[in-house]
Amino acid sequence: MNCVVWIFGRGASIACNLSWVVPAEWISEGRRLQVEKIKAALQKEMDQPTVSTEPYKLLLSELSRRTAPGWLHRFVTTNWDYLLQREISKQSWQVLPTWLEDSHVYHLNGTVESSPGSNTPNLRSPFLLETDRAHERTPSREFGNALQFISWRKHFVVIGMSFVCETDLVFWDLFRRFRESASVGHSSWHIVNPSEEVCARVSECIREALPCSRVTTSHNGFREFVVEGMEELTRWTVLD
Repeated sequence: MNCVVWIFGRGASIACNLSWVVPAEWISEGRRLQVEKIKAALQKEMDQPTVSTEPYKLLLSELSRRTAPGWLHRFVTTNWDYLLQREISKQSWQVLPTWLEDSHVYHLNGTVESSPGSNTPNLRSPFLLETDRAHERTPSREFGNALQFISWRKHFVVIGMSFVCETDLVFWDLFRRFRESASVGHSSWHIVNPSEEVCARVSECIREALPCSRVTTSHNGFREFVVEGMEELTRWTVLD
């Protein structure tokens, strides 16, 4: 089965009206205290009445309605919030839909979500701050499984991500390592971001790491991209 890997960055959260950022004055505080404060603050922000998972709801609806036979989808995020996982849980599926490879949203930089898995640190990705160095990442089953899966996929959609913080550099290391031997070396990428500058920078980074890849862009926000039909996925024959 072919599978599209969706990688969600902060732009996806902003589309849900979750625009909270770590206050600058917290950065000088001890790491443990900073993580505790971020988790508490983000949980509170996620429950604000202005925050809506509608863009994710629209995406799931369109994928359910339009995904062509033989295609699957998997979701990955570098965000700490769990708005997408929350929307998936609202679907109350009794069995996994035929268009979805996995109902778990893979959080590469950790999550503020409380779950049984969080009691076993080696299963969930560690909580990483934007100021953490890439080499400070400790191994986890979730992180390892996600990157192993990514290395053998050929179709990617990147929503609202700029790949500028240190912790995201793991992507480029992975791609450079496997660009000759794994499927990702000849992959197709579609970058969705309202900023032409960000689209250009991400496209350049992907082409540098994966010279044989194909990169296209949409200068739209997340919701607009879904509402306007996700034309590039139709060209890939992923959507009818």
